[in-house]
Amino acid sequence: MRLATFQPQLGVHCETTTLRNMIHHAGVDVSEAMLFGLGQGIDFQYWDAPDPGRSTPMLTGRIEPALLSRNACSALGVELRESRAPDAESAHAAAAELLEAGHVVGVSVDIFHLDYFKSRSHFASHYIALYGLDDTHAHVVDTEQQGGAQRLPAESLRRARASDEGFMPSPHLYLYVGRLPARLTTHTDEVLREQIWNAIRLTARRMTEDRGPRFGLRAMRRAASEIAGWSDTLASPDEVVPAVGRFWRFAGTGGANFRKLYREFLTEARQRSGDSELDAAIEGLGDVQRQWDQAVDMLMDYPGADGRSRLQAVAALLDAIADAEQALFDGLLVAAAERAGESV
Repeated sequence: MRLATFQPQLGVHCETTTLRNMIHHAGVDVSEAMLFGLGQGIDFQYWDAPDPGRSTPMLTGRIEPALLSRNACSALGVELRESRAPDAESAHAAAAELLEAGHVVGVSVDIFHLDYFKSRSHFASHYIALYGLDDTHAHVVDTEQQGGAQRLPAESLRRARASDEGFMPSPHLYLYVGRLPARLTTHTDEVLREQIWNAIRLTARRMTEDRGPRFGLRAMRRAASEIAGWSDTLASPDEVVPAVGRFWRFAGTGGANFRKLYREFLTEARQRSGDSELDAAIEGLGDVQRQWDQAVDMLMDYPGADGRSRLQAVAALLDAIADAEQALFDGLLVAAAERAGESV
């Protein structure tokens, strides 16, 4: 079974690419950046290293998997259905049934088992959009970096969906879009404009709260303090530190990628609303993105002439980024509260 009218929609982040393909096929074209913003996707999260000394914490620049899709669909009034099959055969059968009913199916996978993926690491929080499946092959859409629309062996997809290895595995998890509200299809621009500032308010409130040492700007500052000492605390820093930089840049988890996507959301929000209050945040996020890119460059170039000093410089950059993001989201929270007639 393969969806005859399906048109692949490219994107830069796996979950928003998958969500965009599901919603677009259902009948509404919403940009990836808008979905990311309405999904309140930006964050910073710190997940403890599975093997301290030999590996680093998982540091991500976004909220938890699937939560972004739930938030975006809630904002748009879109029915999002999630389920988890008990085994590989049931997962295959459920996907085939949904395709037969005309749905694009979002599936959670471990990139290690995708034959078109170059990475040889387990990462199980990846999403792809499934639009064709039979006993031998599957047709999916991945990110632009991974080539967009791909054809892979059905057995490769089965293994990727069944994996319980890597970061935050969700074996046999799948989601699809059910009902679209009529107004979203007929008055898309109006619906988007109505939801923009509420999504900004919720995001800014979360980003400015103290949510403990694992989430938000406090987690970023914690990461900075630990990165400064990686040359001494890691068993093989010459291997591990550049790998972190490559992962942040090319696997999509790093702050620069998600700050860029959120900046694109604010830029589109500015165009749709005509609200000049967003200009300062757009400019500020551009500066933040450049600082993130600089930090990643320094990690990828490690050890260089003086590895310890390089890591201390990365730590200083992360502290500066945390300060900049605090000011940026403080400003957005005030602006959003004013538009809602609330106090901060």
